[in-house]
Amino acid sequence: MAGKEFTPLSPRQVQAFERAIEQSDVPVRALTGQFLLHTGMRNGEYNHMRPSWLSTDDEDFLINIPEKEECVKGAGPTGAGNRKQRNLNDRGEPCTKCRNKSHREDDFWEATTSAATRTIWISRSHQTLIELLDWWKRGFDFIPLSHRGVNYHLNQLADEAGLDRRVTAQDLRFTHGMMLGREGWTAPQIKERLGYSSLEPAQQFTTDPE
Repeated sequence: MAGKEFTPLSPRQVQAFERAIEQSDVPVRALTGQFLLHTGMRNGEYNHMRPSWLSTDDEDFLINIPEKEECVKGAGPTGAGNRKQRNLNDRGEPCTKCRNKSHREDDFWEATTSAATRTIWISRSHQTLIELLDWWKRGFDFIPLSHRGVNYHLNQLADEAGLDRRVTAQDLRFTHGMMLGREGWTAPQIKERLGYSSLEPAQQFTTDPE
């Protein structure tokens, strides 16, 4: 299942990674590790998340991923590919990935496919993750990390866990799929959870032929 672009964590590595998360004194780092490991969200989905995506029902915490979201994460020098020649010294401009999409006519982040527009539930049993989300929601308008920043914090956690390897958001996405398969989720359920357009990629996590 491992490929050039991702290498899921083994169960033993997951345990070490979660211990590093629990011991981290950097809240946004702990949030990033916990959230991506237990939701399987894509990096772009996570780092464009807004408090408005979060809701609750009687038992669960819900993440509602929209079709598109205005990107205001840009900061720093203009850099290469800034077609609109904007001043990007302050937050409020689109991030590098959003502003450099050649097909894009606006400054919105967009879900990769219609299937990616979905609701992800988080059980109340994940109390630490819910507390971190509450902390973030009280203090931020969006995730204060870039695509690269997300992977930076994941690699810091990997170092602290003694994994002797890099860990990316994509690695955790596939790790989450493997965890669901071991818990008995069917391929259709995993397809919906991870936002795949077809059943085939979800089938790699389970022997269920549906």
